[in-house]
Amino acid sequence: MRQILSIALALLMAMQLVPAAVGAESVAAEITALAPGTRVELRLKNKQKMRGATGAVSSTGFALAGTSAGEQQIAFDDVASVKRLDKKSHTTRTVLIVVGVGVAVTAIALGIYLKKCAPFGCDAKPL
Repeated sequence: MRQILSIALALLMAMQLVPAAVGAESVAAEITALAPGTRVELRLKNKQKMRGATGAVSSTGFALAGTSAGEQQIAFDDVASVKRLDKKSHTTRTVLIVVGVGVAVTAIALGIYLKKCAPFGCDAKPL
């Protein structure tokens, strides 16, 4: 048991010693895999966030369009993480609207029926 824990601890320590270049390669691969014009949010290593659309990709970096400064060149080494910004689906909202309209129509129809036919029913003879 001690040997397994020692090996696990050694592996965890070794992973901390891996240079940051490995992270830069994964960022480069991730951005290269995106289609040009894909909306992304970048977290830079200086804790800054940037949003925009990807542009031309080179061996050292890429262009980010749509920022406040226009098109800006970003180096892969400066990027800590990349998050793709997809358009959000409004399925839940649409379903709730349809259900709400259905409930409202049912309530109105029931109200009209009860007003017209209450309290003895539509075919009842008055007393």
